[in-house]
Amino acid sequence: MESTKDKNAKTIEINEPSHPGDAAPADFETAIAATGYGRFNYILLLIAMPCCMTTVFETTTMSYVLPSAECDLNLSLADKGVLNAITYGGMISSAFLWGFLSDTYGRKRLLVVGFLLDSTFNVLCALSQNMVTIMVFKFMGGFVICGPFAVLMAYLSEFHSLQHRSRVMIVLGVFYSAANMLLPALAWIIIPQSWNLVIVNGFLEIHSWQIFLAVSCLPGVLSGTCVLFLPESPKFLMSKGQNEQALNVFRWLHAINTGGSQDFPIKELEDEVQQRPMARGNVESNSTGKQTTSKPGRSPSPSGLGEGFRQLAIMFRKPHLRNGCLVYGIQFGILLGLNTFRLWVPQLFTIIEEYEHEQQQLIGDAASSPMNQATLCEMLAYKVNKTEQMQHQWMDRDVSKVLLGPDPVGMEPLDEILNCTATTEGRVYLYSLIIGGIGVAAYAVTTLMINSIGNRNILVYGLLLAGFCGTALYWARSSLVTLLLSASYITICSIASTALVGSVVAMFPTSMRTMVVSLTMMFGRTGSIIGNVVFPYLMALGCLPPFIMIGASVLAVALISRLLPRTVRKPLQ
Repeated sequence: MESTKDKNAKTIEINEPSHPGDAAPADFETAIAATGYGRFNYILLLIAMPCCMTTVFETTTMSYVLPSAECDLNLSLADKGVLNAITYGGMISSAFLWGFLSDTYGRKRLLVVGFLLDSTFNVLCALSQNMVTIMVFKFMGGFVICGPFAVLMAYLSEFHSLQHRSRVMIVLGVFYSAANMLLPALAWIIIPQSWNLVIVNGFLEIHSWQIFLAVSCLPGVLSGTCVLFLPESPKFLMSKGQNEQALNVFRWLHAINTGGSQDFPIKELEDEVQQRPMARGNVESNSTGKQTTSKPGRSPSPSGLGEGFRQLAIMFRKPHLRNGCLVYGIQFGILLGLNTFRLWVPQLFTIIEEYEHEQQQLIGDAASSPMNQATLCEMLAYKVNKTEQMQHQWMDRDVSKVLLGPDPVGMEPLDEILNCTATTEGRVYLYSLIIGGIGVAAYAVTTLMINSIGNRNILVYGLLLAGFCGTALYWARSSLVTLLLSASYITICSIASTALVGSVVAMFPTSMRTMVVSLTMMFGRTGSIIGNVVFPYLMALGCLPPFIMIGASVLAVALISRLLPRTVRKPLQ
C-alpha cells in the first residue's frame, strides 16, 4: 500500500500545470499553446473575414435595398421598419437553439450548415416578388445566421492560445467594421444600375436591388465552403471524450505551423469527461486507481440539467441579479437607438437627396443656398406626406382595377398618377461608406486606449455624447452636418455596445458568462426590433419624436451605466 506521503506527492504532480515535455496528460490550454502560432492561424483569420461579412450582410442589406425597392414593392414607411426589424426577430427566436446544437453536434458542422443555409435564403429573398415573401426569407435568414454568428467567436478562440486569444477578438471587430464599409461600396456599384430582367414569361421580374441581394450571399457560400475543409474544434472533441481525434487535430495544427520540422511534443490529453462532476456521479477514484462509492451522507454530484438549474438560480441572487438587470437594460437602450438609426441611415440620406433634387427642380438654384436650406425635420415631414399620398394613389389604382378593369376609360394614365421614382444617387452610399471608415478608425484608437479609459467610462461619457449627437440631428440643415452627427452617434454607440460585452465577461463567473452574454444580446435585439418598428410611426407623428427616441434612449442608459462596477484589469472569475 502506498504511503500518505506518496499519495500527496502524486496528487501534487497531477494538479500541477502540464508542460509539453511532461509525461502527464496535458490539458487543452497546454496542448493548443504547443501547436504554436503560424500559417494555420493566418489561414483561419483569412477565412474568418467572409464569415464576418456574412453576418453583417444578413442584418444590414435591407437598409440599402429599401430606398430602391420602395416603388417596386409599394412600401410605406411602416413596411420599411418591419423589413429592417424582421431579421432580428429570426435571431431572437433561435438564440438558445443554436447554443444547444453547437454543444451537441460540434462547431464546424453548425458553421457549414448555417452559412450555406443563410446563402440559400438570401437567394430566395432575391427572387421574391412581394413584401410578404421577402419577410419570410429574411426571418429565416435571421433564424439561421444566429448560429454561426454566436459560434464563430467560440470556434476561433478554441484554435488560439491564451496569449493570442484577446488579439483575435479585436481582429474580428475590425473585420466587422470593414464589412460595414464593403456593403455600401457593393450597393453603390450595383443598385444605381438600370438592370431590369423579365424571365419565365414575366413571372419573375428582377431589378438591380434584387441582384444586390443575390450577390450579398456570396460571402456565405465562400464561408461555408472554406469551413468545410477546416478541422473540428479540438476543445469540442475533448469535451466529448474524443481525445484521440483531438490529438490528431493538435498534431495537424503543429505540423502546419512549424512546417512539419518537429514532432508534436504532447502524447496524451486529459480526459475532460471523467473530470466532470456528472461523469463521476457517486463514484470516486482513490489514488490507487480503484473506484469506491461515495461516503454515506455526501450528496451526489448534480446532473447536467440539475447543474444548469443551479446556475440559473445563482443568476437571481445578489450581486448577479442587480448586475444582470443593469446590463440587459443598458444593451436594450443602446441597440434600440443604434440599430434603429443605423438601419435607417441610408433611407434618411435618400430623403435628403430626394428633397434637395425635387426642390431644385421646382425653384432652381436658389433652393441650394444656405438661407433656403430646410432642416432634416422638414425634409422628413415632406417625405412622410409624399409617401402617404402615394399609398392612397396605389390603393385607388388597385380598387379601380378591381371595379373597372385594368384600363378604365376616362381616367388618366396610371404612370402619370403614380409619380414614384427610386432615388439611387451615389452620394447616399458614399455617406454610409464614410461612416464605416470612421468606425474602423475609432475602433483602432479605442483598442489602444481601452485599458486607460475603461469600459464604464466609455459607456457613461461616450453614450452621453452620442445621445446629444442623436438629438442634435433634429436641427441639422445640410448633408455634411447630418453625416458628422450620424457618424458620431453610430460609432460611439457601437463601441459602447462592445465595451458593455467586455464588462459582462469580467463581471460574471465562467459558469454563467455565456448565458448572460446570450441574454444581453437577446435584449439588445429586442430593442432593435422595437426601435425599427416604432421609428416610422414616430416620423408620422411629427419631426421631433424619432430624434427624441434615439437620443433619449442612449442618454438614459448612459446615466444607468454609472451603477456598473469598474472592470478595468479585473481578473476573470
